[in-house]
Amino acid sequence: MTTIVIRAVKVAVVVSVVIGVAAFFSTGLRTVLLDVYLLAMGGVLLLALVRTTRVKAPPGRASTFDQALAKMRRRPADSGALALARDLDLSTMSAFHLHVRLRPLLREIAAHRLRRNYGVDLDLEPERARELVGAQAWELVRPLRPPPADRLAQGPQVSYLREVVTELEGI
Repeated sequence: MTTIVIRAVKVAVVVSVVIGVAAFFSTGLRTVLLDVYLLAMGGVLLLALVRTTRVKAPPGRASTFDQALAKMRRRPADSGALALARDLDLSTMSAFHLHVRLRPLLREIAAHRLRRNYGVDLDLEPERARELVGAQAWELVRPLRPPPADRLAQGPQVSYLREVVTELEGI
């Protein structure tokens, strides 16, 4: 608590000196400076009282309000199936969404299956990977595939995505 008082006194002295110097060198602003001085001293006093109260308050469990607030801050766990369904829907609407959100997931699946079943790295051995991955899936998961030129273009049909998934399952 003594540190709170010492800090408050230091701030009060600095404010007093600054306002005193400003009042000494000004001619018509003395009433405004007095108002500013009183406001600043009230703020310093109020801050010191709040900090003292916080130090003196008994450490207890969080209030009901704090518990409810903490519960609201926690995001509910996002179901993987719901997120995937949302990404599939959005990918059929936007070619850019397909490239940015769904393509990395499909690449990860293809890379894992190629590595596990054939010992082939998708990025290091693209020729061998192209032989093992179907044509539809390869067009989507191939390395260095550029993003769509038109970001607002319509995405592929669900039937195309179904074929891609079928080809990936066949790896």
